[in-house]
Amino acid sequence: MNLPCIRGLLFDLDGTLLDSAPDLTHALNRVRQGHGLPPVAVELVRQGVSRGAKGMLELGLPGVAGAELDRAKADFLSYYAALGTRHSEEYPGVGTLLTMVEAAGMPWGIVTNKYTALTMPILTALGWDARAASIVCGDTAAAAKPSPLPVQMAATQLRLPATQILFIGDDERDVQAGNAAGCKTAAVAWGYGQADLLSKDYADYIFNNINDMHNYIKLIIDQFHV
Repeated sequence: MNLPCIRGLLFDLDGTLLDSAPDLTHALNRVRQGHGLPPVAVELVRQGVSRGAKGMLELGLPGVAGAELDRAKADFLSYYAALGTRHSEEYPGVGTLLTMVEAAGMPWGIVTNKYTALTMPILTALGWDARAASIVCGDTAAAAKPSPLPVQMAATQLRLPATQILFIGDDERDVQAGNAAGCKTAAVAWGYGQADLLSKDYADYIFNNINDMHNYIKLIIDQFHV
């Protein structure tokens, strides 16, 4: 198999490595409770995760806009920050994958649109803050994904040219940012933004499940003896 020269990996966080929808659902339901609304199921929230806090609130608080929506967003982020990873979990197989990558000496990092104040407590709880060679959040660079700037910053932190990095995510903004930065890109089918992403034809690879991702990365490691 003719594989590209990949020396480092970058991952989106929510919907790629971490299923954060349960905690986001708890936070959204706290906001809904304050508006006299019944709780919603996690399946509804999954549809809006890739659109950020505003997208989830638009789903959870239909008809709310303007200053009221801004107040709801502030409450939502406060509730979510207090939860951290209480109900969220890494996807099955992610831990094994990261251990394999580290054992091979391949650097990896995270590029997320989640703000630093929300990201770092989660990564610390998972033990990933000390393991990732790069962490770029939504407020780290001058612009967030789909801008290539966060990916370019992460590539610099990995000390690799973007052309030797595979960027993996579940949302089309991940693929757009990775492509614009010059990375190879992969779309995953288990995340939150996959419906739009997988209908496009611009990711270099599609991983239907964690095993697909694990097996492909193992092939890269085996071929190039990283």
